[in-house]
Amino acid sequence: MEKLNRRCVVVSVGLYPGNARVALMSVGFHDGDVVILVNSEPRSVPENMIRGRRRQPTEAMETLRKFMSEAFESLNIEVRDVWLDPRLGLMANVAMLRSIIESYAPCDVIIAMAGGLRWLSSALMFLAIALNTVGRFISVRVDRVFTMLEEESPSIRALFKGIERLIEWPFIPAMAELTREEYSVLKLVGEGVEKAKYIHKEYNSRFCQSRYKECISMQTVERILVKLRRKNLVKFEASGKAYRYYLTPVSVMLVGKPMEQPQNSKNNLDLSG
Repeated sequence: MEKLNRRCVVVSVGLYPGNARVALMSVGFHDGDVVILVNSEPRSVPENMIRGRRRQPTEAMETLRKFMSEAFESLNIEVRDVWLDPRLGLMANVAMLRSIIESYAPCDVIIAMAGGLRWLSSALMFLAIALNTVGRFISVRVDRVFTMLEEESPSIRALFKGIERLIEWPFIPAMAELTREEYSVLKLVGEGVEKAKYIHKEYNSRFCQSRYKECISMQTVERILVKLRRKNLVKFEASGKAYRYYLTPVSVMLVGKPMEQPQNSKNNLDLSG
């Protein structure tokens, strides 16, 4: 895939905006780019957790928005806040991030694990892998993934003296190898088309006339479903004389729909210990 113009820069934030600022400065922005600042619920934490250069999560996000508006005031850059909720589970949060990235396609993606709770880094790791798996089908390319050392402080600088703070991923793995037909069938399963005969009908109705795909037979759909089962991307259960197919945790990250956040998600997570 040729290099795309727009870039989506995904950065985890946490309580300390300093690392995220360094990550953003390493990118080099262009007009039309998108910055997605990722943080975790709850949006406010007990005051005894706020020490040194740490900030309340909402304040850290606001600091970075202000930084972007001042440092790149001559550029048209969209800055978007995304709050992940651990109660939804890792897969659902990755699916939400992937869906957001898809809404900006075509784009190149840069992912920076700069700050925040450990589970935020895990979510961004799986986001990178999920996008690298399905990117060519959704006009998204993962261009760069990197993580950073811990919060900037005299003790950290002394411990890692002379070591580059940005640690680049040498390569980006994929969750599975997929053909375009396999991806399309998996996408239909993710949309709730559960039986092979309906997948066959919907596939040919939706994709048959496209420039990428030809009509496929019922037997081909069944073979694709077998391949997806072997790749641990669909599960099935008996439903009368047929089977009903549904996504696995892995494929939720690839094609699953975002879930609704729980009510009052800003305030009812307890991090006080």
